[in-house]
Amino acid sequence: MNKVGIIIASITVLIIGAGAYFLTKPKPPIELPQYNESEYNYFWGNGCPHCAVVAEFMDSWEGKDKINLNKFEVWYDDGNAELMNQKAEQVCKLSKNELAVPLLITPDGVCLKGDEPVIEYFKELKFE
Repeated sequence: MNKVGIIIASITVLIIGAGAYFLTKPKPPIELPQYNESEYNYFWGNGCPHCAVVAEFMDSWEGKDKINLNKFEVWYDDGNAELMNQKAEQVCKLSKNELAVPLLITPDGVCLKGDEPVIEYFKELKFE
């Protein structure tokens, strides 16, 4: 084997070894964000057109300051996505195939997905 062949073989072995190391290296656990079951929890995706409709409604809704609403962006935040998966399964009894954003989980465990159900729910809230 000539020197070029030995160099190529060595580099190939190094690349394969490094790839195997990084692929088998355990990933650190995803840290889940703070979730409060006594508050409204809203899961949304950055770039989701239905979520944009809800955001537009919320900006002008007179009740927005009268409720505690936790917002979790799930398309670009792995922790929030994992939290949504867990809560959708535990509270809403939804499988991963049934998940969609926007998703609202109310303090009494009602789960609403889609812009129209979420907006209609908020419109029907009565405040003293």
